[in-house]
Parts: sequence; C-alpha cells; structure tokens
Amino acid sequence: MGKYEFTVRTGSKFNLETDITLTQDNIPIDERGQGRQCFIKTEFALARNSEKRTIDVLLLEEPENHLSHSNMKLLVSKISNTHQNQIIIATHNSLISTRLDLRKSILINSSSKKPVTLKNLSNSTAKFFMKAPDNNILELVLSRKVILVEGDAEYMLIDAMYSKETGRSLEADNVHVISVGGTSFKRYMELAKELAIKTAVVRDNDKDYQMNCVENYIEHVSDRIKVFSDENPERYTFEVCLYQDNKAICDKIFSGGKIRKMPLGFMLSHKAESAFQLLDNYSELLIVPDYIKRAITWINE
Repeated sequence: MGKYEFTVRTGSKFNLETDITLTQDNIPIDERGQGRQCFIKTEFALARNSEKRTIDVLLLEEPENHLSHSNMKLLVSKISNTHQNQIIIATHNSLISTRLDLRKSILINSSSKKPVTLKNLSNSTAKFFMKAPDNNILELVLSRKVILVEGDAEYMLIDAMYSKETGRSLEADNVHVISVGGTSFKRYMELAKELAIKTAVVRDNDKDYQMNCVENYIEHVSDRIKVFSDENPERYTFEVCLYQDNKAICDKIFSGGKIRKMPLGFMLSHKAESAFQLLDNYSELLIVPDYIKRAITWINE
C-alpha cells in the first residue's frame, strides 16, 4: 500500500477484531485531522481502482470536506489522472466541478426536479474553466438571476446601488452578483445560456460602445442575457460615470490630505479603495449611473 501500513493496537483495552488500524508514518489515521483522513481514504480508494481494476464504479461523496485549498488541488489532480473505471463524485465545490470538466457534470438544484447537464458546452469554454483562476461557477449554476460585473469596484457598490433603486436587497430578489473580469464575460454568458439563467452583463464601453458592447456579444445575447453599458465614449469606464454623476461627493472625499492627484485620477488609479470609501461614507447618497439602473430594472422584469 505504498506509504501506508496496517498496525495492531496493543494494551488491555484493545482486541484484534476492533483495533486493527491504518497508519501513516506510525500515526493512526483516526488521530489525524478530518481533512487528512478524507484525503487518505480517497487516495486509497483511487489506488485500488487504478492498480487492481477490481471496482467497476467508484463513488466519492464530497471529497472536498475538511481539505485545505492546496490539498484540494492535489486531490483533483489524483482524481483526474485515474481513468480506468467509472468515478462518480458528489460535490458542492466549484474547483472540483470545473477542473474535472463541466461537460461531465450533472447539476441538481433543489428548485427543480429535473437534472441538467452541460454536455453541449463548447470545448474552449470547458477548458477555460479548467485553467482559469479560482472561480465561483456553482454560484452561477445555482442562481436564478445574475448580474455579472467587470471589477472589484462595481462588485463592492452594486449591492448598495441595487438597494437604493429597488428598496430591496439582492438576496430578497434572488439576484446574485459575480465579478468575472471583462475578458471572461463570454464564457459565463455561454454557461448562462445553457442553463437558461437570466443574466445582466454590466461593463465599461472602453470608448467604443458599438464595438465592445454590441458587436462583441452579438452571438451571446438573447431574451434572457443582455449587456448594459454607457453609450457615451467619454463615459468610458465605471469610475468616470460614477465621478460625473457624483462630482460633489467625489471632489470632497478624494482631494486634499495625502492625495496629490485630481479626484478622478485618484479614482482611476485606486479603483477598489475609492469604491470602498464611497460605500463606507456615502452609499445612500450616490446617484446610480443610468446603465446600471437599466440593468437593475431589467433583471427584475
């Protein structure tokens, strides 16, 4: 069994039938942490599966339990390299779901009696999520309505903006917000289309609304997936829109003291920090940019 071996506990309290135990480096696995126990048991099952080929189907229930992030990645690597027999894994973990190929997943949601598969997902998108930085795919999969935003600043302020516009919380309306980065929108939109999830994409126009926000997504939008952005090329990014609509507040909070740049310049070079300052001090007074208002209205229609 490689680095593992059996040993027998000794002493007046022990007997042969109940006290044979598995050890690693002379330490019984039941005296190790829960995460290590899960890892050892899973590793042992995979080893039996690959070497002896005596198992037709291997069932793993939530192998992510109690594992650190690094051990989780190691476990995924071991699972992905075991191909001889059928392996069925029950999991709530995005990393396991994406790294082992979303096209092989069967999605079960408590709000539906019908399981959903992603076998029609494109090869490039499936591979993208295998290699992409850690993501929250299962948050998207389990959501009814989603707002995709481009960066940390939008993510930090969208909750307050949503409450200001609707008088309700995102959670109350079953709307989930995910920050995906501008280059990843199409991948998430493809996934949302497969799952019929209503999705509003909120992004910058980057000085060319027609090219970046219309033509760029022409094959990905639908009745349930739409892109929202300011159409004015001078309002090319979230911070510019936020500043122009809330100039008095921004001039007040982002000038003087140790700040040497102009207020807008500071906001553009310190996007997350400026969003946090606005959220922390003026969230109830902020004027919401029009394209974000439209996204909030549409997601609730």
